[in-house]
Amino acid sequence: MRHIIDSHVHMEGFSDTEEVLSESRSVGVDAVVCVGSDVDSSRTALELASSFPDFYYPAIGVHPANILKVDLDAAVDFMVENIGKCVALGEVGLDYSYDFARSKDVRAKMRGGFERFLGVATGAEVPVSVHSRSAYGDALEMVVASGICGAVFHWFDGPLHVLRGVLDAGFYISASSAVGYSKGLRAVMAEAPIERILVETDSPVFLRGLDRLSRPVDVVGVVEALAELKEMEVDEVARVTSRNTERVFGL
Repeated sequence: MRHIIDSHVHMEGFSDTEEVLSESRSVGVDAVVCVGSDVDSSRTALELASSFPDFYYPAIGVHPANILKVDLDAAVDFMVENIGKCVALGEVGLDYSYDFARSKDVRAKMRGGFERFLGVATGAEVPVSVHSRSAYGDALEMVVASGICGAVFHWFDGPLHVLRGVLDAGFYISASSAVGYSKGLRAVMAEAPIERILVETDSPVFLRGLDRLSRPVDVVGVVEALAELKEMEVDEVARVTSRNTERVFGL
């Protein structure tokens, strides 16, 4: 079993992919799930997984922020063509927090795209990495209705009643670096059993307190913060979250 897995990274944000691998392994991070946010970044995930097998694992998807920027038919065709090479489809989902998403028409387009993406994942029998910010209930409802084989609601800091729905459906959530300071995320992680939690950095994002963009190596800090919150040993949190990630993504 792997020691620590960063379950959600946007590797197109890094030019030093070999250095990311080396520094990650030096602290015990021995696998990274590379998610896509559009077709180009999804191609990057596939290329990295081909060049560095057993460390980078690919997921392909279209982030809801990009739903108006992509040719939806072409994106779906790309997913169908490449999903067999992937451990998951993602990230995909809904996000009503953007100013442009206030429109009912835009939200309808988000839901329409998400439904098509879920159809690809369901047909291929692969799990999904779900973005659900400010649309937690709608995202869960759509994922459940799809009959998907598995799902991770990444960086989930939504209301506890939706969390319970996620857990009741047999799905997983992931803790990000914000678990050290976000009241919403900490409440979710305190409620959720460790057997349903993955860890991630969502790199590269700006990390409070470090004054820099995050890297996969920072998932060690997520494990440590989660261990403190759950009053568990760090090694045990690393072991269980890695097992969870291996299970949901079939690593």
